Amino acid sequence: MSTGVDEAGCWVRVHDDGPGIPEELQARVFEPFFTTKGKEGTGLGLAMVYAFVQRHAGKLTLDSGPAHGTTFTLWFPPAPAS
Repeated sequence: MSTGVDEAGCWVRVHDDGPGIPEELQARVFEPFFTTKGKEGTGLGLAMVYAFVQRHAGKLTLDSGPAHGTTFTLWFPPAPAS
């Protein structure tokens, strides 16, 4: 995991070195109840992360491929000045 900040906002990046997410599934991973784990998963984890990021006017990106793992980056805009 890593974090950063610049004039555009801040980010949190989570990376694993697993097998990656197949390209044909990447478009669906943020859908509620989508899972590849059968009875072992509810399919709510990434959907909840996506909803959280959206509520805070951010964006969530996915970079994944065979043999190089998966990276999720949560981007957030700067907080308004008080």
